[in-house]
Amino acid sequence: MKVGDVLKGDVPVGSVVELEGTITEILPSFSLGDIVYERFSLEDGTGQLTVILPSSPKYFLPDDRVKVRGRVRPCPYAPSVTCLETSGDDIDILEWKWIEPRFREEAAKRGAFDVNALLQVTKFDRELIRGVIETGLDPLKMREKFEENLSSRRDVRYLVDTIAAMAMYAIFLRDLPAAKSVKTTLYLLRDLNLPESEHRVLELLGEMIDALVSREGLAPYISPPEAVQGVVERYPVAEEEEIEGLPRLGFLARRIIEDLREGKKEFLIVEISDGSQVMEARKMVEVAAGVAKAKLYYMPISSLSSVEGMSQVISDLKSIVEGIKPDEKVIFYMEGLELLVPSERMMEMMKLTPQGVSAAKAFKADLTKTLESLLEKVVVVSVTSSKVLIDDELASKATQIVSGETGMGISGGGYPPY
Repeated sequence: MKVGDVLKGDVPVGSVVELEGTITEILPSFSLGDIVYERFSLEDGTGQLTVILPSSPKYFLPDDRVKVRGRVRPCPYAPSVTCLETSGDDIDILEWKWIEPRFREEAAKRGAFDVNALLQVTKFDRELIRGVIETGLDPLKMREKFEENLSSRRDVRYLVDTIAAMAMYAIFLRDLPAAKSVKTTLYLLRDLNLPESEHRVLELLGEMIDALVSREGLAPYISPPEAVQGVVERYPVAEEEEIEGLPRLGFLARRIIEDLREGKKEFLIVEISDGSQVMEARKMVEVAAGVAKAKLYYMPISSLSSVEGMSQVISDLKSIVEGIKPDEKVIFYMEGLELLVPSERMMEMMKLTPQGVSAAKAFKADLTKTLESLLEKVVVVSVTSSKVLIDDELASKATQIVSGETGMGISGGGYPPY
């Protein structure tokens, strides 16, 4: 049986088939109820098919040639697309290129990175896995490999791709040790004479990762103490004197209070670089809502910590937009907007498949419409580690971008920093 036969619809749904092919990509896992499913793309020259299986102790890598026995079915997350559902026991690794199967368990961790999770956050082609094997994701070995390739005039793009994957891993998983490893790697490469295109990519990665590495770290932003599901509705009580307890964002609290009293709508972005700034931003919106006697919708980063949590947030957002009354005083406070509507450059670095890009853009377009409707009805305060991670079009609608570190306005018009 060939993959092409399954894709053409020659095989009825529910049929059990046996396919042989090469794994070209490890895809992000997903959950169905309590079961976590792994995914990979299988190609045999006649087509490419997604294989899904409950989490298995087996480790699969790009370029593994495998024999898979499974059942043809619609993909659970995209019913119009055909998948092959199987189990780890029904997959035989016939040939391998990168790591011998019996050694994979001990090679699953490379420094601060889980290799399987790293494979999932980006489209991991053959060049990218090569970077993992050659350097072990160790900053010093990465520097040595760059020097070796540059001195012999060999390509370094696969090494840059490897660092990009490391950065995406740190950002998406909110992994501070991984972010610090990327930061160290970039520091060690700073004086190398790289091609201009590769230098620009590393510069951008540096900007993105800087927001996750600081003197104090982002522990409250990465792992906040509360485990909030969805969007929480609050009615804080506060006195105007409490604004004095906001050393950096007191001016922003006053601005929001004035907006609410005058019926103005705004979109304010606060860029944070450590945990204390997150806590002050949270306190700031509570004080502003309490003084103005406004309703506060609260969406901390923890509400996006799972697929189920993200789905609940999206559902809550749509319900809230539909239910807001024209004369209501409302603040909508959100963290992790970059996870819901990532920037184009960020999506490029993820190296999604054409199908994945199409699905991500459709999802983002639909959610952006909901967020734009929200901006027309309430005061929105978004806290993010870096504005470059947020969709450019949505971020451009911000009336002010403020540094959580200095309290100064970064961009936006008509507003003095103090």
